[in-house]
Amino acid sequence: MELPILLDVAGLAFPEGESNAGGVRRLRLIPASQLKLIHPERFPFPELGGYADHTVSSQHLIFSAGASLSEIQVLSSLCSFSDDMETQPNGEVFKHLIQIIVPKVRLDVVAWVQKYKAVAWVAFLQDRNGFNRMAGTPDQPLRIAVTFGQPLGNGNNQTVLTFASSVEHPAYFISGIEDTDLLVSSPFDGAFGFAFDA
Repeated sequence: MELPILLDVAGLAFPEGESNAGGVRRLRLIPASQLKLIHPERFPFPELGGYADHTVSSQHLIFSAGASLSEIQVLSSLCSFSDDMETQPNGEVFKHLIQIIVPKVRLDVVAWVQKYKAVAWVAFLQDRNGFNRMAGTPDQPLRIAVTFGQPLGNGNNQTVLTFASSVEHPAYFISGIEDTDLLVSSPFDGAFGFAFDA
Protein backbone atom coordinates (compact mmCIF):
# COMPACT_ATOMS: atom_id res chain seq x y z
CA MET A 1 0.00 0.00 0.00
CA GLU A 2 1.40 3.37 -0.97
CA LEU A 3 1.09 6.32 1.33
CA PRO A 4 -1.05 9.05 -0.27
CA ILE A 5 1.51 11.70 0.56
CA LEU A 6 4.07 9.94 -1.66
CA LEU A 7 1.87 10.11 -4.73
CA ASP A 8 2.38 13.84 -5.16
CA VAL A 9 5.77 14.82 -3.84
CA ALA A 10 5.47 18.19 -5.57
CA GLY A 11 2.69 19.03 -3.11
CA LEU A 12 5.28 19.06 -0.33
CA ALA A 13 7.40 21.77 -1.94
CA PHE A 14 7.78 24.92 0.10
CA PRO A 15 5.90 27.71 -1.73
CA GLU A 16 8.45 30.20 -2.98
CA GLY A 17 8.22 33.60 -1.38
CA GLU A 18 6.04 32.58 1.58
CA SER A 19 7.26 33.53 5.02
CA ASN A 20 7.57 30.92 7.74
CA ALA A 21 7.33 32.64 11.10
CA GLY A 22 7.62 30.81 14.39
CA GLY A 23 5.59 31.31 17.54
CA VAL A 24 1.95 31.49 18.53
CA ARG A 25 0.01 34.68 17.79
CA ARG A 26 -3.29 33.89 19.53
CA LEU A 27 -4.26 31.39 22.17
CA ARG A 28 -7.61 30.52 23.69
CA LEU A 29 -8.35 27.85 26.27
CA ILE A 30 -11.60 26.09 27.09
CA PRO A 31 -12.15 23.55 29.85
CA ALA A 32 -12.35 20.14 28.17
CA SER A 33 -15.57 19.42 30.09
CA GLN A 34 -17.30 22.24 28.15
CA LEU A 35 -16.57 20.83 24.69
CA LYS A 36 -17.50 17.74 22.71
CA LEU A 37 -15.69 16.74 19.54
CA ILE A 38 -16.92 14.60 16.68
CA HIS A 39 -13.66 13.31 15.21
CA PRO A 40 -13.74 14.01 11.46
CA GLU A 41 -12.08 10.70 10.54
CA ARG A 42 -14.67 8.75 12.54
CA PHE A 43 -17.84 10.53 11.48
CA PRO A 44 -17.27 12.84 8.53
CA PHE A 45 -20.08 15.15 7.52
CA PRO A 46 -20.99 15.22 3.81
CA GLU A 47 -21.83 18.93 4.19
CA LEU A 48 -18.14 19.70 4.73
CA GLY A 49 -17.89 20.14 0.98
CA GLY A 50 -14.19 19.91 0.36
CA TYR A 51 -12.58 20.55 3.72
CA ALA A 52 -9.20 18.89 3.82
CA ASP A 53 -8.59 15.72 5.79
CA HIS A 54 -7.56 16.19 9.41
CA THR A 55 -9.60 19.38 9.71
CA VAL A 56 -12.37 20.22 12.14
CA SER A 57 -15.11 22.72 11.47
CA SER A 58 -18.01 24.16 13.43
CA GLN A 59 -19.87 20.94 12.59
CA HIS A 60 -17.39 18.90 14.63
CA LEU A 61 -17.32 21.09 17.77
CA ILE A 62 -20.21 21.14 20.24
CA PHE A 63 -19.90 23.70 23.03
CA SER A 64 -21.82 23.23 26.28
CA ALA A 65 -24.35 25.86 27.31
CA GLY A 66 -22.47 28.63 29.08
CA ALA A 67 -19.08 27.48 27.82
CA SER A 68 -16.36 30.09 28.23
CA LEU A 69 -13.24 30.62 26.17
CA SER A 70 -10.34 32.28 27.99
CA GLU A 71 -8.10 34.48 25.89
CA ILE A 72 -4.44 34.13 26.88
CA GLN A 73 -2.62 37.20 25.62
CA VAL A 74 0.86 36.09 24.63
CA LEU A 75 3.92 37.44 22.89
CA SER A 76 4.74 35.36 19.82
CA SER A 77 8.41 35.24 20.74
CA LEU A 78 7.55 33.75 24.15
CA CYS A 79 4.86 31.23 23.19
CA SER A 80 5.47 28.07 21.17
CA PHE A 81 3.54 25.01 20.02
CA SER A 82 4.98 21.66 19.03
CA ASP A 83 3.38 18.39 17.95
CA ASP A 84 5.88 15.54 18.18
CA MET A 85 5.20 11.90 17.37
CA GLU A 86 6.43 9.48 20.01
CA THR A 87 6.48 5.69 19.91
CA GLN A 88 5.12 4.08 23.06
CA PRO A 89 4.45 0.41 23.93
CA ASN A 90 0.86 0.74 22.69
CA GLY A 91 1.76 2.51 19.45
CA GLU A 92 2.38 6.04 18.24
CA VAL A 93 1.04 9.11 20.01
CA PHE A 94 1.49 12.80 19.31
CA LYS A 95 2.60 15.08 22.12
CA HIS A 96 0.77 18.40 21.87
CA LEU A 97 2.87 20.92 23.78
CA ILE A 98 2.26 24.63 24.33
CA GLN A 99 4.87 26.56 26.31
CA ILE A 100 4.54 30.14 27.48
CA ILE A 101 7.33 32.11 29.10
CA VAL A 102 6.09 34.85 31.40
CA PRO A 103 8.71 37.38 32.50
CA LYS A 104 9.06 37.58 36.30
CA VAL A 105 7.19 35.57 38.92
CA ARG A 106 3.96 37.53 39.29
CA LEU A 107 1.29 37.19 41.94
CA ASP A 108 -1.58 37.20 39.39
CA VAL A 109 0.02 34.35 37.41
CA VAL A 110 0.71 32.29 40.55
CA ALA A 111 -2.89 32.82 41.67
CA TRP A 112 -4.21 31.82 38.21
CA VAL A 113 -2.16 28.61 38.26
CA GLN A 114 -3.34 27.75 41.76
CA LYS A 115 -6.97 28.30 40.76
CA TYR A 116 -6.87 26.36 37.49
CA LYS A 117 -4.13 23.73 38.03
CA ALA A 118 -6.62 20.84 38.15
CA VAL A 119 -8.55 21.88 35.03
CA ALA A 120 -8.17 19.82 31.85
CA TRP A 121 -7.96 22.07 28.79
CA VAL A 122 -8.43 22.17 25.03
CA ALA A 123 -6.60 24.97 23.22
CA PHE A 124 -7.37 26.85 20.03
CA LEU A 125 -4.31 28.59 18.68
CA GLN A 126 -3.18 30.55 15.67
CA ASP A 127 0.44 30.56 14.63
CA ARG A 128 2.20 33.49 12.99
CA ASN A 129 1.64 31.95 9.56
CA GLY A 130 -2.13 32.19 10.03
CA PHE A 131 -2.81 28.47 10.59
CA ASN A 132 -5.46 27.66 13.20
CA ARG A 133 -5.02 24.46 15.22
CA MET A 134 -6.74 22.66 18.07
CA ALA A 135 -4.38 21.20 20.70
CA GLY A 136 -5.67 18.46 22.96
CA THR A 137 -9.15 16.99 22.75
CA PRO A 138 -11.99 16.58 25.25
CA ASP A 139 -10.97 12.90 25.61
CA GLN A 140 -7.23 13.57 25.69
CA PRO A 141 -6.98 17.08 27.17
CA LEU A 142 -4.04 19.28 27.95
CA ARG A 143 -2.77 19.36 31.53
CA ILE A 144 -0.89 22.27 33.02
CA ALA A 145 2.60 22.22 34.53
CA VAL A 146 4.56 25.23 35.74
CA THR A 147 8.06 26.26 36.71
CA PHE A 148 8.58 29.42 38.76
CA GLY A 149 11.93 31.06 39.37
CA GLN A 150 15.33 31.81 37.96
CA PRO A 151 16.94 29.44 35.44
CA LEU A 152 20.47 28.48 36.44
CA GLY A 153 22.94 30.92 34.95
CA ASN A 154 20.23 33.40 33.97
CA GLY A 155 19.76 36.55 36.02
CA ASN A 156 16.05 36.94 35.27
CA ASN A 157 13.12 35.38 37.07
CA GLN A 158 10.47 33.85 34.87
CA THR A 159 7.45 31.58 34.87
CA VAL A 160 7.19 28.78 32.33
CA LEU A 161 3.66 27.49 31.76
CA THR A 162 3.34 24.20 29.91
CA PHE A 163 0.12 22.71 28.55
CA ALA A 164 0.69 19.16 27.33
CA SER A 165 -1.14 16.01 26.28
CA SER A 166 -0.45 12.75 24.49
CA VAL A 167 -3.05 12.42 21.73
CA GLU A 168 -3.74 9.67 19.20
CA HIS A 169 -3.38 12.05 16.24
CA PRO A 170 -1.59 15.27 15.29
CA ALA A 171 -3.30 18.51 16.28
CA TYR A 172 -6.30 19.14 14.06
CA PHE A 173 -6.41 22.13 11.76
CA ILE A 174 -9.48 24.34 12.06
CA SER A 175 -11.43 25.46 9.00
CA GLY A 176 -14.78 27.05 8.28
CA ILE A 177 -14.96 28.79 11.64
CA GLU A 178 -14.93 32.56 11.68
CA ASP A 179 -12.18 34.22 13.70
CA THR A 180 -14.91 36.03 15.61
CA ASP A 181 -16.01 32.67 17.01
CA LEU A 182 -12.67 31.41 18.28
CA LEU A 183 -9.55 33.42 17.65
CA VAL A 184 -10.18 37.13 17.23
CA SER A 185 -8.99 39.49 19.93
CA SER A 186 -12.18 40.55 21.64
CA PRO A 187 -13.36 41.02 25.23
CA PHE A 188 -14.20 37.60 26.70
CA ASP A 189 -14.99 36.83 30.29
CA GLY A 190 -12.05 35.17 31.93
CA ALA A 191 -9.48 36.91 29.75
CA PHE A 192 -6.02 36.82 31.21
CA GLY A 193 -2.76 38.23 29.90
CA PHE A 194 0.64 36.64 30.26
CA ALA A 195 2.40 39.29 28.15
CA PHE A 196 4.88 41.86 29.42
CA ASP A 197 2.28 44.58 29.82
CA ALA A 198 -0.32 42.43 31.61
